[in-house]
Amino acid sequence: MDIDKDKELPIEFLRECLSYEAETGILTWKERPAEHFLHSSRADGGFNTKYAGKKAGCVMARGYVWLTLCGNLHFAHRLAWAIHHGRYPDGVLDHDNGDRTDNRILNLIESTPEKNSRNQKKRITNTSGQMGVCLRKDTGKYRSFIQAEGKRIWIGSHDTFEEAVAARKNAEKHYGYHENHGR
Repeated sequence: MDIDKDKELPIEFLRECLSYEAETGILTWKERPAEHFLHSSRADGGFNTKYAGKKAGCVMARGYVWLTLCGNLHFAHRLAWAIHHGRYPDGVLDHDNGDRTDNRILNLIESTPEKNSRNQKKRITNTSGQMGVCLRKDTGKYRSFIQAEGKRIWIGSHDTFEEAVAARKNAEKHYGYHENHGR
């Protein structure tokens, strides 16, 4: 089969390679036909013996499940979406509950980069313990800010950490941030 490795794989090809269980989010390798392995000295290079019927993919450094197909790494959640819906997502996919390994179809939501950023985990570099709140050492006051419409919006300067957090939480509601944002 002639597959362009730099593009999204045809859905018919994905369905020949993988089965997807929407309720569990698990992709499983199928027994694959010999024409999938034209570059191997043995028809399937032992693939079917080793992998057919087994869970596909593994968790990589960024916390997503990836799998190798046609020599390239692919996000399992994008392949799951394509197999289930018969098309690739138009934009990015967001894991609604924030668990990047949970590829159940009800947890995958088509999104935009901006909307997806409204459902982020707190970064390990966060020093205040609250997203969008920082202490100004020169004044001793807490500043709160939020990203919206591609810009950083400064909400205000506050005497206490609690006031800054409350202001940030109100801004999150106003700008439509996900309830899990900053968990």
